[in-house]
Amino acid sequence: LENSYVIFTSDHGELFERGASGHSTPLVFEPGIRVPLVVSVPGQMSRRDVTSLTSNVDILPSLLSITGREVPDWCEGQALPGLGGKEDPGRSIFVVEAKANPAFAPLRKVTIGLLRGNYKLVHYLGYKYYPDNYEFYDLQKDPEELQNLYPDHPEADVLKKELDRKLEDVNRPYK
Repeated sequence: LENSYVIFTSDHGELFERGASGHSTPLVFEPGIRVPLVVSVPGQMSRRDVTSLTSNVDILPSLLSITGREVPDWCEGQALPGLGGKEDPGRSIFVVEAKANPAFAPLRKVTIGLLRGNYKLVHYLGYKYYPDNYEFYDLQKDPEELQNLYPDHPEADVLKKELDRKLEDVNRPYK
């Protein structure tokens, strides 16, 4: 451990509530999207908790940063705090569940979540039982995501515009 980085993570959390289990749901509630991430840096002697939002897409730029390599322009994410990056409390994080969408096709059957600060906007698109709709939660006041505040919360429209722009961007044909 004197000269090694150890990174432990997962591709998803666990969700066994509201009738959902395993990989068969389009839901993106917090228990399913909160992913463990534990990093030990060479010579680390004490714990450091990072509470700002991060994403698994941050792992590649973090590895490139600690090895002194340049992060390519096409790379999503940013170096994690402590691995060349810094905490960014205003950062937006996207969560995408698109197992039912055809590979390499525009996202037409998808759930997209946008998290920023204490807020979370979810867009269900193309599902029979989840019509094209939005949900908005204040995770600080409602960590169980039981009270949908969409469209009445003042931040809901701000996040909706950002999420809609991102969906339009990722569905743009490659050149």
